Amino acid sequence: MDSVRTNADFRFFSQWPFGVLMGVQSIFSLVSLIVFYFAPFLYEGTSFVLFMLSLLLVCSVVHNIIHVFGFHRRVFLIAGRALFIPATLLVFLSSAVCCIGMSISTLIIFIGFIDSLRFSVRLIIVYAILTVTCAILTFACTKIVMLLFRAAPNGQIRGLVEVVIEGDRTAKITATGTTTTTTTTTTTTTTNFV
Repeated sequence: MDSVRTNADFRFFSQWPFGVLMGVQSIFSLVSLIVFYFAPFLYEGTSFVLFMLSLLLVCSVVHNIIHVFGFHRRVFLIAGRALFIPATLLVFLSSAVCCIGMSISTLIIFIGFIDSLRFSVRLIIVYAILTVTCAILTFACTKIVMLLFRAAPNGQIRGLVEVVIEGDRTAKITATGTTTTTTTTTTTTTTNFV
């Protein structure tokens, strides 16, 4: 347990862009699921939204545990075989699926919000909050997909197996060392560590 604690990066969620966006995925999907509980009734199609929010919550919690405790940087020996968790590729794939799903979910919830304007105030508030949280989740998933696609070596998604996410940047693991790439909206800096 001490080795997990020493490898843990508890500042992960305060680092922009990856740490903050991955934290937003967990928090806002949980908030959205809780808000659904207060809805007086659910519109048709919200079962898809509930499924996407649950999927995003489970995936983001697992990804955050992997990144906070440093499991994405370790090689595990299981039955004499080396096992490496391709966490960056998994984050990309789950965010891509959730990006599409949350876009559809935002549209469903927005239509529900428009229709709720003729009913009780409680229903209007619930669907207004859900519209905002679903839009934020769509933005977070889309931003992660864009940043990881930019970090993919030569634009090839399978190259993300060699990339690890740190809170504020991505790093490519090579045989001789680690190449760190800082992902910002204005500049990209590459530094070789030997």
